[in-house]
Amino acid sequence: MAIPNQSRAALVLSYSEIATDPRVRRQVDWLTGSGWEVDTVGLGDRPTSSVGRHYPLGAPSRWSTTRVGVLAAQLVLPHRIGFRRQLVDRIPAEAKERLRVGHYELVVFNETEFGPMVGDPTVFTPHARSAHLHLDLHEYHNPRLRRQTLGGRLTSGHYRWIRKHIGDPAFRTRSVVNEPIGRLYVEEFGIAPPTPVRNIPPFVRQEPSDVDPGEIRLLFHGLAAWQRGFTEILEAMRVLPERFTMTFMLMPNPAVIDRLQSLIDAHPARERITIVPPAPMREIAQHINPYDLEIIFYRPLGRNLEFALPNKFFEAVQGRLGLVVGESPLMAELVREFGNGVVVEGFESSDLAATLGRLAAGDVARMKAASHRAADVLNAEAEGRVFLAALSAGDAHAEVPSR
Repeated sequence: MAIPNQSRAALVLSYSEIATDPRVRRQVDWLTGSGWEVDTVGLGDRPTSSVGRHYPLGAPSRWSTTRVGVLAAQLVLPHRIGFRRQLVDRIPAEAKERLRVGHYELVVFNETEFGPMVGDPTVFTPHARSAHLHLDLHEYHNPRLRRQTLGGRLTSGHYRWIRKHIGDPAFRTRSVVNEPIGRLYVEEFGIAPPTPVRNIPPFVRQEPSDVDPGEIRLLFHGLAAWQRGFTEILEAMRVLPERFTMTFMLMPNPAVIDRLQSLIDAHPARERITIVPPAPMREIAQHINPYDLEIIFYRPLGRNLEFALPNKFFEAVQGRLGLVVGESPLMAELVREFGNGVVVEGFESSDLAATLGRLAAGDVARMKAASHRAADVLNAEAEGRVFLAALSAGDAHAEVPSR
């Protein structure tokens, strides 16, 4: 049962603000672009005009946010009842009714938050379960890490119960950010390998900016988090020649940004280091185009960082920047394949500084030209075909239930 061109109804579920969630927003775009009538359930407002109906999650009940309510939901109530009170009851009644009567032929679950709904007969009736249920797992979340804090220990039982639904056979197909992350889920749940769908933005038609030999413009854009190599970048800037400048284009995180700014203020190269506001999600490639090299230097502190292949990598390609990455296997493989950057051997600040210090303006220009060529291949349009093909393959191997 391949996906035809005529309109069919799909529901995309995400515990996020879909308008500012690049991965989920692209799912909506791919589905509407291929003829689906898409409704959404998530936080915040309607994500895009192409969405038919958006059902914003209601506020949590006052009961579920009190200390007693949280403890009751986690430790006393059966997991399915606690889940219903904490999340299912926040879904607008119209959306749940549409699910019950089998209005949707496709339901896309993003990450694990909504997963237990497939076992809730008050929502997922036989009519609802006859739809193609797809689970996009995004990255890997290690349940053992939650048990390292008091809150994590209190909620770990409920969290493990939610995660076990990853293996529910009701999900006809699954996807994940890349193949190594998918293998982790295969090993844990014994599921069929999820389809890798990478976090890649749409193609942007633009040229690489010129490289000024007197100012090589380094950039980090994205989440304000210390695990993203900020310490190593600042240390490298202490010894890099004056032709290098560094810009942090960061998403809001006052605590991290304030601390970073205080370190910059005391830095010997402070005149060459700046923090600027983030660009609008769908304009990032255009905003970063004036820069030269994107630094993505992540120590492998966990599986997601070890196998990182983040949005910013592909946004830098569409921005026509060169890439400076550590020995993160997936990023290093692409940089070596396309020749659009350098791979730093080692994760010390001295390794980063030495690699950057060897680069001349001509090297940087060649890397940016290579990203220009790679942009034709590494874009959301190509990745969308992979996502839609995974859905079609799942339909082709399923028996069509009678309604």
